[in-house]
Amino acid sequence: MTARALALDLLLAVEAGGRLQPLLSSLVRRYALSPADRAFLTHLAYGVFRRLRYLDHLLKPLLKKPERLPSRVRWALRAGAYEFLEGKPGYARVHPWVEEVKRTHPALAGLVNAVLRRLELKEAPLGVWLSLPDFLLQAWEAFFGEVAFAQAFNQPAPLFVTALGNASSLTLRPGPLPDSFVWEGPVGETEFSALGLQPQNPASLFAAQLLGVAPGEEVLDLCGGAGVKAAYLASRGARVRSLDLHAGRQRSGARTWRRLGLEVAFETWDLRVPIPYRAGKVLLDAPCTGTGTFRTHPEARYRLDPKGIQAMAALQAQLLETAAQATRPGGVLVYSVCTLTEEEGEGVVRGFLNRHPEFVLEPFFCPLPVLREGLGVYVRPEDGLDGFYYARLRRVD
Repeated sequence: MTARALALDLLLAVEAGGRLQPLLSSLVRRYALSPADRAFLTHLAYGVFRRLRYLDHLLKPLLKKPERLPSRVRWALRAGAYEFLEGKPGYARVHPWVEEVKRTHPALAGLVNAVLRRLELKEAPLGVWLSLPDFLLQAWEAFFGEVAFAQAFNQPAPLFVTALGNASSLTLRPGPLPDSFVWEGPVGETEFSALGLQPQNPASLFAAQLLGVAPGEEVLDLCGGAGVKAAYLASRGARVRSLDLHAGRQRSGARTWRRLGLEVAFETWDLRVPIPYRAGKVLLDAPCTGTGTFRTHPEARYRLDPKGIQAMAALQAQLLETAAQATRPGGVLVYSVCTLTEEEGEGVVRGFLNRHPEFVLEPFFCPLPVLREGLGVYVRPEDGLDGFYYARLRRVD
């Protein structure tokens, strides 16, 4: 299997509904790829999905009916167009994709050769140029007053890691938050947990830091998944119970945190119904549409629609009711989502405060670049940061 053949397998699997990140990791493990092939596969796959609408825009005038082409050939054309967009010379980008198509669809190799040699840059509407949904850009323009921040979703980002212990023995470049660093070493074979590190975007880490926990405090981590935020809080001395619907993710996290000597109590629970626990610090990092993570999950942008945003906001409101019930009087409830929609951020919190006069919005300083501040804070997705929304709520009685 050549790296290009694997790339086409990967692109097809994502088109069929898979998630790019885990599929790529699985391929890397299965074929024990060299560092060069791993880098090529990663750069190409992420690049194609980050620029997909524009790539199709470039190919459209050169193809009579692209939708009738075999999927593997169409993805080969898109991949070749991405290499053209990257400025790769013709001899290095055309012939390899022609040879790859010959393996499975030899009759179409001539077409691929002709199309990839005739590519030209073209102007495009903003949504096509950025390869983002038009309805989302319109919503961002109306809510944030700009969409310039969206260009960052098509740029690569550094690998951020969070220290779950003392990282003074490692030479790491500091990130934008305490305990956050930029990893500049090899990635493929690195066992981060053995170093006391956890890959994590600083915007995600800040949701846990916003709780302001002290050693010995009881914390409820709701929708905690594998417990990454729970592990960070435990590493700072908190007594953490992490609840989530998905037991498999919890088991995976529990094994990792045990190896690091971190105690997190996991419990599988459908958080649409009340829980029998109370705490003075409650974190709800809710499931969301993930529009703030389009850089690392570029395929998600093509699966988004307005109805999905509304459905997710309804679920978040339901989960926030559970979180409110679990917050003791005088306690703090942090609500966060890795998305930049009004409906899932300010909209959810506005409705919650209208229903719950016993909670007040508590202002806080955000050390990350702010996109919008008012009823909570939206983080601007620049310099590798994910877009995030946070609200810190205090139960006053």
